Amino acid sequence: MDGERELSVADWTARSQELAGRLAPVRTALRHDDWIEHAVAALAVHLAGGTVLGLPPALPDKEVRARLTECGVGQVLPGPIDDHAGTRNDSRNGARNGARNESWDDSRDDHLAEILYTSGTTGRPKAVAVPVANLTYGHEGRGKLFTGVDGVLTAVPLGTNAGHSALMTAMTAPATTHVLTDLGPENVARMLEKLRVPMAIVPPSTATRMVAHGWHQRFDLSGLRALMLGSAPVPMATVARLMEALPGVRIVIGYGSTESAPAFVHRPVETPPTEADEGLLGLPSAGTDVRITEEGEICLRSAAPPRYYLNDVAAGERTFRDGWTHMGDLGDLDGEGRLRFFDRAADVITSGGRRISSLRVEHALHWHPEVIEAAAFEGPRGVTAAVVLRSPVPESELSAFAADRLDPAERPARYVVTEALPRGPIGKTLKRRLARESREAR
Repeated sequence: MDGERELSVADWTARSQELAGRLAPVRTALRHDDWIEHAVAALAVHLAGGTVLGLPPALPDKEVRARLTECGVGQVLPGPIDDHAGTRNDSRNGARNGARNESWDDSRDDHLAEILYTSGTTGRPKAVAVPVANLTYGHEGRGKLFTGVDGVLTAVPLGTNAGHSALMTAMTAPATTHVLTDLGPENVARMLEKLRVPMAIVPPSTATRMVAHGWHQRFDLSGLRALMLGSAPVPMATVARLMEALPGVRIVIGYGSTESAPAFVHRPVETPPTEADEGLLGLPSAGTDVRITEEGEICLRSAAPPRYYLNDVAAGERTFRDGWTHMGDLGDLDGEGRLRFFDRAADVITSGGRRISSLRVEHALHWHPEVIEAAAFEGPRGVTAAVVLRSPVPESELSAFAADRLDPAERPARYVVTEALPRGPIGKTLKRRLARESREAR
C-alpha cells in the first residue's frame, strides 16, 4: 500500500481468520479508507460465510445509509454508522430477477458472496449481486496473466468493482499487488517511478489526465512493460502519446462492466493509433461472446453463472436477458469480429435529426494539445462541450479544430471552459450534471 506498508499472505490469512471468528455470517459493509484493513476485513467476511459490501471512502453519508438499507446490512466494519442496525433485513432474502430467492447457505454456489455498486453515471447506482459461483469462476487461471511478473500496480478506488478486482488479483496472482491511497494522475506516475512495477492497471480518465499534464514524461516510467487501460473506452490521443513517450510498453485497452464480469473485451494496441481507431475495443477474451442487438446495443456473456441486480426485478429484466448481459452501450462489430464502441445509450446526443456520439466529440477534442479533458452532452442548442484546458484557447480555435475532425452535426455549438469536470465517488464524469447545469445557466 503506497509503496510503504505491506500485507503478506501469511499475515493476511492469520488476521482474517482471527477476525472471521468474531463475525456473524451476515451481510457486512466495509467502511475502511485503508486498503490493508479493507483486505483483511473482506477476506474475514468471506471466511465467516457472510456477504461483503464495499463502500468507497468518498461516498457521502447519505448514500452510505441508503446502501445499508437497500442491502439489508447486519454489521458494519470497522464500526457502526448511526442506525445501521435498523437496516437489518430479517428475511435475509432478495428477489433474483423475479425468479427465485437467494440462499444464505454459504456452502451453495448461489450464496451471495459480494454486493458491488455500479458507477451511477447514467442514473442512480445499482446494487449488483455476485454469487459464489460467479466470484470463483475460472479462479484457477485468473492469475496466469501475471505469470512472470513480480509486481502489478492497480490504481483503482477501494470499495468499487475495480477495487474488488484488485483484491481478486492479490488473492490469485503470483505477484505483489500494489494499491494507492492517492489516485491522482501525478501520484500514479510518481508511484510507477518509485515502485518500478512491470505492469499497471489504470483507469482511462486517470491515464488521460496524466498524459495531458505530462506526468508520464516528468517521471521515469522505464520499468513499465505493460499497461492496461480499462474498463471504458480511452481517447486514442492518450494512447498515441503514451506509445510515443513509452516505447516498448505494451498497451491493452479493456472493456467490461460490473454486471457482465467475467465477460470481457480487450485490444492490444500494436501500432500508434490514429483518429480512425477511436472506439475500437477489439476482440472478446477467451470464454466471452459478443453480439449486437437490432437496436445496436452491445451484449456480452460468458459461461460463468451470472450476476444480477439485488431486489430490482424490473432493471434485472432489462439487463439480464436470455443469458446475455445488455450493456446499455451502443456499438457494432466489424468484419473481423472486433467490437467498436459508439456511446453509452444514455449519453447519445440528438442533433440535426441524427444520433451523435458524445464520445466521438470528446475524443476528437482530446487531440488538441491544450485540451486536458472534454465531456460532450446535449445542450439547449445541440452539442455542447465542457473542456478543461492547460492554457487559454479561443473558442474560435476550438471550433476550427473540431470542424477539421467532425461532421457539421457533430460539432459543438457551445464550449464551456471549466477547471474540472464533475465526477462521481469512483471518478467517472457526470455528464448528466453538466447537462443540468447548462440548462439552468440558460
